[in-house]
Amino acid sequence: MGLPKLPFPRIYSKALVYGYANARIKAMKGLLLSSSSLNDLIRVGSIEGMAELLQKTGYKNELSAAALNNSGSRLIDVAASRNFVKVAKKILKITPTGDRKALQALLLRWDLSNLKTIMHARKLGLPFDEVEPNLFEVGALTEDEFKKLMRADEGSIGKELKRTEIGKQLMEQSGGNAGAGEKFKKALSSTDGFIGMENVIDSSVYDMMDRQLERAGGKELNHIRNILKKEIDSKNIMIIERLKKRNADRKKIMSSLIVGGTIKESILAKLAETKDLTAVVPIIKSRFRNFTLKEGANLTELEIALEKAIAHEKLSAFNRAILSVGVIVGFMMLKEEEVNNLRKIGKGKEFALSENDVKEMLVVI
Repeated sequence: MGLPKLPFPRIYSKALVYGYANARIKAMKGLLLSSSSLNDLIRVGSIEGMAELLQKTGYKNELSAAALNNSGSRLIDVAASRNFVKVAKKILKITPTGDRKALQALLLRWDLSNLKTIMHARKLGLPFDEVEPNLFEVGALTEDEFKKLMRADEGSIGKELKRTEIGKQLMEQSGGNAGAGEKFKKALSSTDGFIGMENVIDSSVYDMMDRQLERAGGKELNHIRNILKKEIDSKNIMIIERLKKRNADRKKIMSSLIVGGTIKESILAKLAETKDLTAVVPIIKSRFRNFTLKEGANLTELEIALEKAIAHEKLSAFNRAILSVGVIVGFMMLKEEEVNNLRKIGKGKEFALSENDVKEMLVVI
C-alpha cells in the first residue's frame, strides 16, 4: 500500500512562482536612493553637481546619454524618466505571466499622465522635443503614438486618440451609458474637449485600474486598490481647497471631483462649504495613519503632507507583501516616488529654492 498523497504546501507553490521575481525586486529596492543620498543631492550647489553625484548610482547610463542634448533640470527630467522606463520594463519582464495585467493596470495612469502632458503641450503650442522628457513610454502608448498625437491637427486628434489602446479603453468604459459615451466622444475629439473633461477621464482611468486589480485578486492587491482610492481622496481634497480659494461655487466644485474615493459625497459637499482649512484635517487623519500638518499650513504644504501619507501606505504595501505580486506592485510605487523626488530637487535648484524648501517638497520614507 503506497503512501497517501499529501497536499502540496501552498508556501512552496508560491515560492516557485514568485521566489525569483521577489528576490530580484528586493535587490532592486536596495538600489533606491536613501534619505541621506537625497540630502546629498539637495546640498550640492548646482544641477551639474547633482548629476555628478547621480553618476555613482543606477542613473549613470541615463545621465550620460541625456547629457548629450540636455542641461539644467531638463537633464535630470530626461535621465529620471528614461531610468524609470528601463526599470518598469525590467519589472514587467520578470513578473510572472499571470500577474502582468496587475502591473499593467498600475501603468494605466502613466498613459493618462502622458495624454495630459501632450494635450496641455498642444494647447501651449510646444514642440515635441520640448515635451518628450516628460513622457514615459511604460504603458500602452508608444513613442510613435506620442508623436502622432502631438502633430495631429484639431480635425484629426480625435481619430488618433481613439486609435490608441487607452483611447479605446476609455470609450469602452463609457460604452454602456449612451450619455457618457457621447461625452467621451466629445472629450476625445479635441484638445480643449479633453482638457475640459480631465477629472471625468481621471475617474474612468482609476475605475479601469481598480477593475483590473480586482480581477487579478489577492489581499495584497486589495491593499493597492485601497491606496488608489486614497489617491482619489487626496486629489479631491486638493480640488476642493483650490477651487474654494478661487471662490468657485458649490456646484462647480462638486462637478469637478473625481469619482471613486473613500470619502462620501455628503462629506465632500460639507468640505466644499467650509471656509476653514482646519476642518479638512480630522477627515484626512481618519483615513491616513501617517498624516501630519502643522498649524497655519498653506495649500502646498497640505498637498505635500497628503503625498507623504500616501507614500507611507505604499511602503506598507511593499513590506507586508510576501511571495506575491504585491511585492512587485509595491516596489513600482516606491520607484515612482523616487523619480518624482529627483525632479523636485532639479526644479528646486533651477528656481534657487533653499535647501529647507526643497526638503519640505520631497516624499521621503
